Amino acid sequence: MAFLSPGPSPLSGDPRADSLPLLLAPLGQLSADGQLRELIGERRDRRNGTGPIWYLPPELVAALGLGQGSAEEAVVTTDAAVLTWLQLRFGGRRCTASLSTLWLDREAKSLPPSPRLARLA
Repeated sequence: MAFLSPGPSPLSGDPRADSLPLLLAPLGQLSADGQLRELIGERRDRRNGTGPIWYLPPELVAALGLGQGSAEEAVVTTDAAVLTWLQLRFGGRRCTASLSTLWLDREAKSLPPSPRLARLA
């Protein structure tokens, strides 16, 4: 598991970890239509490539033990109001996790997958 490399731990026990709100949902509920990808990209563009919002694909959700055993994706942010808006927009369930923002910046910086293009008849 590549994300368990030396450095800040993603989980509690690391003094640099914070209790962060996250939104969990079945794979595709958050990312399938491309709007989450667009939102994260725009937020990062406005903040010179940073922006305290991260997408966790199912592999990371499972490796961190955050899901319920099925393929789930997640969004983590430092701003609870943003997470509330995302939940209203996409659904899903809120929870919190003790995660290091340094680890998130290193391991969860990728954008959600691009949406599939619709076939035109």
